[in-house]
Amino acid sequence: MFLLTFIICKFVLHKRKKSIGIASDVSTFFLYFSTANLFSFLFSKGIGWYLIIFSIILATIMTCLDWRSKKEIEIIPLLRKIWRILFLLLCCFYAFLWLFGVIQYVLTYIS
Repeated sequence: MFLLTFIICKFVLHKRKKSIGIASDVSTFFLYFSTANLFSFLFSKGIGWYLIIFSIILATIMTCLDWRSKKEIEIIPLLRKIWRILFLLLCCFYAFLWLFGVIQYVLTYIS
């Protein structure tokens, strides 16, 4: 999803940095669902609510840190920062789950 959105944005906007930002924003939305579904597929347990609770806790921590450093909270840059951090964390978690699933499948196939 990231690559598809990036290619479309790059074609339309002709700006690489802006295209990467838009692609990561769009991909974060889809990563919530795909990470929860992949975890559910691998372990037969749902983590959708845990991801939402984790996101709220992360947003609270980021807001407190931003408030302590600046004393004046700018909402849009703060939300963008939180959303991009969630993108990085969900990408890493999804990659870990994907790799775990592949290894589990290979080991099941071999034995």
